[in-house]
Amino acid sequence: MPELYTKKVDVAIIGSGLAGLLLAHELVAAGRRVLVATKAGLLDSNTRYAQGGLAAVLKDSVTDSRQAHLKDTIKSGAGLVDEAVAEQIINGGAELVSKLTQLGVHFDKTEENSPVFSLHLEGGHTSPRVLHSKDTTGKTIAEGLANSLKAKAANEEDLERPIIFENAFALDLLNYQATPLAPRVVTGVLLLTEEGLVSVAASHVVLATGGTGQIFARTTNPSVATGDGIALAARAGAKLADLEFVQFHPTAFFKEGHPAFLISEAVRGQGAILVDDRNHRFAFDFHKDGELATRDTVAKAIHQTMDERNLDSVFLDLRPIGADNIETKFPNIVQTLRQLGVDPLKEAIPVCPAAHYYMGGIVADAKGQTSLVGLYALGECAATGLHGANRLASNSLLEAGVMALNLAKHISAQPFKAIPYKKNSKLTEAWLAHCKPFAVPSDRDALKKMMYRGAGLVRDAKGLEKLSEQLDSISIYRTGIDRYERESANMLLVAKLISRACLLRKESRGGHVRADFASINNSDYLHHITFQRGAWRTQSVHPATFTSSERAVSLARP
Repeated sequence: MPELYTKKVDVAIIGSGLAGLLLAHELVAAGRRVLVATKAGLLDSNTRYAQGGLAAVLKDSVTDSRQAHLKDTIKSGAGLVDEAVAEQIINGGAELVSKLTQLGVHFDKTEENSPVFSLHLEGGHTSPRVLHSKDTTGKTIAEGLANSLKAKAANEEDLERPIIFENAFALDLLNYQATPLAPRVVTGVLLLTEEGLVSVAASHVVLATGGTGQIFARTTNPSVATGDGIALAARAGAKLADLEFVQFHPTAFFKEGHPAFLISEAVRGQGAILVDDRNHRFAFDFHKDGELATRDTVAKAIHQTMDERNLDSVFLDLRPIGADNIETKFPNIVQTLRQLGVDPLKEAIPVCPAAHYYMGGIVADAKGQTSLVGLYALGECAATGLHGANRLASNSLLEAGVMALNLAKHISAQPFKAIPYKKNSKLTEAWLAHCKPFAVPSDRDALKKMMYRGAGLVRDAKGLEKLSEQLDSISIYRTGIDRYERESANMLLVAKLISRACLLRKESRGGHVRADFASINNSDYLHHITFQRGAWRTQSVHPATFTSSERAVSLARP
């Protein structure tokens, strides 16, 4: 057993994307003692790989409105958007842009030395409202925030400087329930670090762990996106929702044996077109908006075209944008594609859908409060209802940043809470003394292939039932604190949850496509499907509280 250390902080943040880094920055500025733990480097997150931009209606806009942004978001979400939450988050967009700009994040301007931001049009938006930093927006944001936080951590004169743990894996949330009727309370988190085990006692524990892309064989996500936060929350008894809604980005580079490099939606906003093997521009055959339809529509159009034409990919042609514009606006995409053997200035790019963004996750409000006392979830691992069944392009960075600002204000406005050190120590001792066996996939690559085949862009009952049997058959049981096995166990748990939720929703809606139930069914499925402590339930689209009217549809564990 590695040596055990303890830490006491006001706020423990797990994850280092936009949500985690911005929250940490704001809380340190407010005088709170903060710990940030990330399982790789501080810059290893989905945020860093976001080529697209940040959707926001700026305060001085005369051609756009927050109401129009809300309307586009609701339309994209296919009936499952929580309008109250969406309005809160969209209304915070201008403040977020201002905050990031103050922190040194540089967004593109209409021309050099101009004070006017360059706004782009992306799929599903009715107005140009997406801010970019070339085609590396996420990298610009992540680096700016990470460098700022590291500078604060290195300032030895600052008594409230943040504690940063890189290469630290969250084994479990430390939580308890005083009585069967009392709320479950999260008091800290147990980390496996390079120095040993660290038991962190915290008044507030924040999951900002990103998505689940690595559960699928083909994904645009980095290697760290294994659904850890969702698994941690599920084991602790937090409510989850919308687990069937995985967004497959329509245009990820395809070449056998190479990663699914994302080709940003922004290129279609600038005029790139989709063609099949006959050079036929097929997107308008499926929707009047063609390449600028919502992501689920474009992804389904590509999938159907590939199926009908028996193709491994379709082709994204950037050349209509113009060579100068391509190299000026998308330098990272051009450089990466040339390294992969394709010159986008001379030829069309082979693309097909890949797992990209997770609309489902831990049920949370606009400031990240979950169903458990002391536990918060921000960004992609949260299910706020902003995205509904299908995320509108570039609303992800908006959600992560606004939620972080909202939670920072909430915590900063509260009086300092007593850190639950003694309770946390007892929970840690009990956890280590009674390490429960956990299911691990015997072959992680096999799991990913099964998920891509059985719960990929298009699903059906036969494939999902087979997938469930396969996931059970590859499970073996382990005990202990091996990081790789614990991470693999998280992947297996989330894979089982996704596959079960896909079976329960017998319709096609947004990012969830059932070949055997091809239409939206509002009479039976205009609701969220939730999971908590072994029970699957349905919940109305606009719940008043976490305990609003629900009815169980299954008690089977995943």
